[in-house]
Amino acid sequence: MNSAARSELAAGIAQLDEHQAHVVHGVVAQVRDSADAADAYALLGKCDEAQLRQIRNIVDSMLRPIDSSINPQSDLVSHAFSAEFKARLQAHHGTHTTPLDRLAFENALAASCGVEGMAVELAPSKTTRFWDLRVDGKQVSAKSTSAKDIKLHELHTSKLSEGAWIQDCRSARMRYDGTMKLFDEFLAAVQRWIMLRTFKLRSAPGTLVYELVEVPMSLVAAVKDLGVQEFSSDSPRIDVHDEQGMALQLVLDRSDSKITIKKIPKQRCIVHGTWKLEGDYSGPLIAG
Repeated sequence: MNSAARSELAAGIAQLDEHQAHVVHGVVAQVRDSADAADAYALLGKCDEAQLRQIRNIVDSMLRPIDSSINPQSDLVSHAFSAEFKARLQAHHGTHTTPLDRLAFENALAASCGVEGMAVELAPSKTTRFWDLRVDGKQVSAKSTSAKDIKLHELHTSKLSEGAWIQDCRSARMRYDGTMKLFDEFLAAVQRWIMLRTFKLRSAPGTLVYELVEVPMSLVAAVKDLGVQEFSSDSPRIDVHDEQGMALQLVLDRSDSKITIKKIPKQRCIVHGTWKLEGDYSGPLIAG
């Protein structure tokens, strides 16, 4: 890449907003193995052709429009959060055609909460059970999904937790006791459950939709009202209701030794924000 092309790249970076530019400066520092992201323009002169192509792709991705919608009632997403999250999405898709994975989502969520001035701590380790980060003192379970069976009006998680103990359960009482213990631990550990859903609508197949949704913990807590008799099957699939109707479906999958939650009505959840990117990205195509 000649000096004119490098100058053009620097000019492209100059067009970005502060959140986008901050992310790009971090990428430049990372590819040059430098701790000084503020020195990004000088570092560009040291990048080789492959590194410059990667940075160029990210900048081009950031210069493409992205449509964002923020829930005005959200206590999580406002302008600064959305701008940082958007920049993270655009940077990701400068080098990927696949959606954000769980780890990338956790990092984007932590960074976006941080620019809002929230106190953010990551979990002590990647194996910490149930929660991934602490935001303003509340422990958050962060899940991401782009599963093929994603549904527009329902949420699910393919694995709330592993459950090898299910294999050893030979009675409804054992399954009930194991489930109640698990949910006691989950509800004690998690105060907020936030999910990033990624999909494309059949009505707009050229647009990748990111939807940030929070599942109220009260829906999860409804599991505690179940009775022993509802665990009579070897692999129970239980519709859980509360006073407002369907809360979720609880599945104890004996074959895979895992606990799954399905059929959470999205209308009972909080959609904090939505971001739509146009381009050739992968993702499940769903009705809508």
